[in-house]
Amino acid sequence: MPQSERAKRLALPSRETVKKHVAAIHTNGALSLLERKMGNIILLNAYDSLLTTRTHKIPVKLLCAMMGWDESHNTDRLKDALRALATTPIEFNLMEDGKESWQITTMLSFGKIKDGICTYRYDEALAEKLYDPEVYATINIGVQRQFDSGYALTLYENCVRYKAIGTTGVWSIERFRALMGATASMYSEFKYLKRDVIVKPIDQINRVSDIHLTFEPQKSGRNVTGVKFLIKESEQQTLLSPAATDEYAEIRKNLTYQRLMEHGIGDRLALLWVMQEEDRVKAVIDYVEERDKKRQIKGSTAGYIRKLIEDKAEVGKSTYEEKKQEVVQTELQVRQQAELEKQQKLERDKQERETVWLDFMSWPESERTAFVEQKLASIGMAMQAYRTRGIESPIVKGNLIGHLRERLRGQERDGSNLQ
Repeated sequence: MPQSERAKRLALPSRETVKKHVAAIHTNGALSLLERKMGNIILLNAYDSLLTTRTHKIPVKLLCAMMGWDESHNTDRLKDALRALATTPIEFNLMEDGKESWQITTMLSFGKIKDGICTYRYDEALAEKLYDPEVYATINIGVQRQFDSGYALTLYENCVRYKAIGTTGVWSIERFRALMGATASMYSEFKYLKRDVIVKPIDQINRVSDIHLTFEPQKSGRNVTGVKFLIKESEQQTLLSPAATDEYAEIRKNLTYQRLMEHGIGDRLALLWVMQEEDRVKAVIDYVEERDKKRQIKGSTAGYIRKLIEDKAEVGKSTYEEKKQEVVQTELQVRQQAELEKQQKLERDKQERETVWLDFMSWPESERTAFVEQKLASIGMAMQAYRTRGIESPIVKGNLIGHLRERLRGQERDGSNLQ
């Protein structure tokens, strides 16, 4: 298959849809509504890294929110659901080299709930099938949240893949009961099977989902021997798009989330990281961007960000770097303080010069003249400037202010006044 065609085929249709192998849909009919929803959510959460990561994580609060379940504190029920996923067999009948290949596994090979985080794993062979199935169905998580009936969700999953064809074809009653997990003895009577497993689920699917089902019984004489469902797109599907039921719009406004998206991190992974450890993610982004500015990253920033976060790498400064930064900061503070003191001294000098000059100009003219003659007598250049330009000459004024400031300081030491 050409690479471009393969990429197109594997691309998720939206932020809240997941491609699910038909065998994985058809062999777990015994799962409850909660278990089926959880199975789809954790697959959606892990989808981008199914082939590269064995262990996946999702915050319990996010998991419950995506299921439309408000009992995130009820870990016992979540444990029961994980237990069911880890023990429900999934069978595959595949053709390999022209021969049938029967395979069996479970949905999960490992599950754990600790500190508000759900951790889980898929068997490697199953992960490959789930990521790149030969035939897949698209499960809309936004639609899934609307279901409150396990039979409705099960029927939806088993019918949605035939939407393009328009019909499921005929399923025998035995096959249909197995697909739906309707194994109770009462369902051996068709009237009860029809009431609980066909009519009621169809009613809910047609009310809340993106497809519309019509049921056609297949008979042999008076006995119903098979079932067939006609499928078409629902007229209300636009109202049920993920965008219309997006519970994460606020998170997507988060600056850290937006920075992750700018680096090419996938939507679901960005949501998960921001909800789980935003402060650390922000520190990683800062670190990567700083290194990228120095051209110290050879590959993509997205790959480097993901590696650092998933490897739990420390991105803070080393002890040496911190001490070095402290020295630099101290030296900067010393320079800044010296500059401040210098500016303050210049300002004090300016004010003092202005003060003594204004005071000098208030003296009687005879006293000013006597002071000038006395102080400038030994300074020929200053005296010549005084006789030609007066006391406003810069050289005259500068010399006089110097003498006036010395006089002022002497008087301050003696405790006397200027005059």
